Amino acid sequence: MHEVQVAMSADFLRGFSRLAKQQQRGVRAWIDKFRADPRAASISYKKPKGMRDPKVRSVRITQKYRAIVIHPPKEDVYLLVWVDNHDEALDWARNKVFEVNRFTGTFQVYEPVEGPGPSSGPGPSSGPEASAPPPSESVVGRVDLTGPKIADGFLLAGHQDEDLLLFGVPEPLLPAVRALRTEGDLDRLAPFLPDEAADAVYLLAAGYSAEQTLDELDRRTDQGQPDLPAKVDVEDFAESLTRDESRRAFKLLEDDAELAAMLAAPLEQWRVFLHPSQAKLVTMRSKGSARVLGGAGTGKTVVAMHRARHLARDVFNAPGERVLLTTFTSNLAKDIRENLRRMCGTEFERIDVKHLQEVAREVLAARGVKLEHTATTKQSATAWKRALAAHALEFSEVFYKQEWSHVVQAQDVTCEAEYLRARRAGRGKRLSRRQRGEVWKILAEYRQQLDLAGLSEHADVIREARFALADESVSSGYATVIADEVQDFRTADLSFLRALVPPGPNDIFVVGDPHQRIYGHKASLGRCGISIRGRRSRKLRINYRTTQQIRNWAVAALAKLDIDDLDEGSDNLAGERSLRTGHAPDVHLFDGIEDEVQHLAGLIEAWTAEGVQPSEICVVARTKYLVNDSYIPALAARGVTTTQIQTDSTDKLPNVVRIANMHRVKGLEFARVVLVGIHAGNMPYEDAAYRTRDPKAKALYDEGERKLLYVAATRARDVLVVTGSGRASAFVAAP
Repeated sequence: MHEVQVAMSADFLRGFSRLAKQQQRGVRAWIDKFRADPRAASISYKKPKGMRDPKVRSVRITQKYRAIVIHPPKEDVYLLVWVDNHDEALDWARNKVFEVNRFTGTFQVYEPVEGPGPSSGPGPSSGPEASAPPPSESVVGRVDLTGPKIADGFLLAGHQDEDLLLFGVPEPLLPAVRALRTEGDLDRLAPFLPDEAADAVYLLAAGYSAEQTLDELDRRTDQGQPDLPAKVDVEDFAESLTRDESRRAFKLLEDDAELAAMLAAPLEQWRVFLHPSQAKLVTMRSKGSARVLGGAGTGKTVVAMHRARHLARDVFNAPGERVLLTTFTSNLAKDIRENLRRMCGTEFERIDVKHLQEVAREVLAARGVKLEHTATTKQSATAWKRALAAHALEFSEVFYKQEWSHVVQAQDVTCEAEYLRARRAGRGKRLSRRQRGEVWKILAEYRQQLDLAGLSEHADVIREARFALADESVSSGYATVIADEVQDFRTADLSFLRALVPPGPNDIFVVGDPHQRIYGHKASLGRCGISIRGRRSRKLRINYRTTQQIRNWAVAALAKLDIDDLDEGSDNLAGERSLRTGHAPDVHLFDGIEDEVQHLAGLIEAWTAEGVQPSEICVVARTKYLVNDSYIPALAARGVTTTQIQTDSTDKLPNVVRIANMHRVKGLEFARVVLVGIHAGNMPYEDAAYRTRDPKAKALYDEGERKLLYVAATRARDVLVVTGSGRASAFVAAP
């Protein structure tokens, strides 16, 4: 008798997480018993009536609870796919199909439907106009089409059935996929598709050719052919579960400690289940630096953590070799460090997780250099106030501050002669030589004010550390560097990253989202010595955080901007999709703020009455001024207690409603988010210099405001509400 294995699905863990702690203990004990021998006489299998898939079995755990198990034809791998109350467990499994796809070899779970989702109207079999369009090119024929595949009103008219089948679309769902006419149809159908098929269909619907889709999904062999098995045995579960697309949703239970960790944190599935695109990035062997881009919620930080573990465990594991995972903020570094500690073994001892300035100060300390204290926002404002008061101003205060950060600090400018030669691309205003000289007087005065106060800026610390590393007597001590949220890094920061490790295989790995670049600093990886070539640039397209409806709204706020890809190219979110669906965001425009806040207070009261934890609700306004002077007191007057988020971490705040400005919620997420004050004057925020900017500078400012709105909206996992009063914002469609 051959060895029998047990695998657990991500769905099973989701069902397990919904059980009370006492019931979870009982399920854990049952899993241990089941793993010992799934064919034991004590395991009570029932074949429920009315199941679409005859392999479905119900197994008694207690009098009340049942596990749904997929009984393998070859009795090689038993699959735990759901756990719930008796009736609910059967309802969950009733219409699902669990099978090995005969083309891709992937183990799939899907639910056959007749059209683009149950709410979309008639299916493809309901009338002549719903018949499938004629096929055209085939992936086997090496198509290379660049235009959108839309003909005869059908979204995928330019692709043969064979294309769709080889991308993992199950044959029973082929008519429904063929009937797709709009992106809305696809959003409704996607939950019924296997994940590997949905990934491909979204790209094809976005205009990617079959060849391009293979490339984007990295579904090619080393020889460049489609990565498909030569032969598929649909009854061989064990072989199917070795494929990357199967491992994104199923885990063989081979290690007791790993299983215990999975059940102890069933919602932290990122530790166990990786999308194939993520898994390949984690273990990729790179000849040089690599870059990973992805929209909000696409698992970029997860990839960075798993790669750090992989490199420390399997690549840079010789004595003295260390891995650095760095980010721009201290709180994010703290969160990553704790997550890595939980997921790693002894390799954690070879991983440092530190924010960038901490790394720079350690480099300087090793050389005996101690810089002045870094100026706080208040101290910097004081220095600027004195510098600006000392001279007549030809331009706005904002102009001088941005000239300092975007030109002087970005290019290591230290004197007037260097400033006169400095590049000012993207700054909007062209300055004559005379004007540059006058501007420099104010910038030099600001530097003098910092020096008098014994203060430095972040860029000064980073620059001095980079200079220190140029001395061969000083080493960073790192074999490889991984940088998270790299869109926040300035030119000096990226140059420092380059100085930390010499060029070579697996040297630098950066992850980020240009659509979240909200601080206005356009740094280029290539100009900073971080060279990205060919397949060393990858994209993540699966959103794990927000619903598809919230993602669509947030992306629409970007208004198809031409977004820089962090390396002087362009990036877009075409083909990205969310794994979850929900309701479209609610948008309300009131006559005045009193009506707006009254509605907001009613929402919060209703949500908490439903059982939503207050700490899972966040109210977000454009500015700190609006938070402090308008919304906190107005909500308090209506009996709503709030706590303001002052740092990037919310761990120590009480269980009350959160409130913050848009910049402060970057990197956080909440079940329900209300964006308040989203109306003309606030979004885009019309600061003192707004109407005096030239057209180019105004366009750049508005781009930053749209990105900020995108960041704020994508903090919501389940529900997004957008409110304002008075005149509507030009960035938001009328309710």
